[in-house]
Amino acid sequence: MKKWFAMMMGVIVLMLAACATDGEMDEANGEGTEDQPEEEVVENQEPEVDMDALIDQVTMDATVETDGTAANFDFSLTNDGEEAVILGFTSSQKYEIQVTNADGENVYTFSADKMFTQEMTTEELANGETLTASETWTGAEPGEYEATFTFLVDTINDQSVEANPFEVTQSFTIEAETEEEVKEEEETKEEEVKEFEGDGQAFREIKVSGQNGSYVVSGEARVFEGSFMYSIEDGHNMIVEPTAVQVDEGAPSWSAFEIEVSIPEEKLPEFGTVTMSIFEESAKGGKPTNVNYIPLESIQPEE
Repeated sequence: MKKWFAMMMGVIVLMLAACATDGEMDEANGEGTEDQPEEEVVENQEPEVDMDALIDQVTMDATVETDGTAANFDFSLTNDGEEAVILGFTSSQKYEIQVTNADGENVYTFSADKMFTQEMTTEELANGETLTASETWTGAEPGEYEATFTFLVDTINDQSVEANPFEVTQSFTIEAETEEEVKEEEETKEEEVKEFEGDGQAFREIKVSGQNGSYVVSGEARVFEGSFMYSIEDGHNMIVEPTAVQVDEGAPSWSAFEIEVSIPEEKLPEFGTVTMSIFEESAKGGKPTNVNYIPLESIQPEE
């Protein structure tokens, strides 16, 4: 009996030893253990670009100043960040301006009458540097307007930009001229003096002022016996027939002259240039010599 029990114990020990050996072998071969997730290793991954931060470091400013019927536009982009930025554009057109009136109608577009090369262009702005633009819209009617300024930035540091982050709208007013301003303009025109050298032979230092048929022509003449003639025409009709002028001294001395002319409104042309001719008459035959043509006023038809 004891012999049989001993044999049974021996068999059990051998079986336990065999199981332990199999477990160690399985563990050595990677078997018998739970699967562990492998860590993914990504090499050469570029850091994600924060486009909002790039856009925020570039600030836009725009102003509108009016002068009579003209609006002067000044706008800019400034890099307030520490690092430089490279702004990319799809063409040579870097910006657009659109103006609408109080009814929302477009009355001015900067690019409407311009052509641009269709090639990529860039502008690099270091810390504190500014990209500026200035344009003028003329001939505006009195009224309320809105101007929208857009820098057509397509990329920043080669990263695409969505929509138009650099766009500003400004309201402005073109004021109607007051009666006083109109009067001042008319007085200024009347006081405006045009100067002509003259031929230097018989006439020199000629000055013209006036408008609407009232003119003053002055200068110096060096003419035989101090006498010369003037006439006025509009290119088609004679307005003032040849008229004699006498100065203090004759040639070879230079002598000052001043001619005041008043032409009735009905004699003025609807369109054309009112021109004075000053000249001497030759001793033989009385033909005009040393003729000087002096434009007095250019008259345009009313719209």
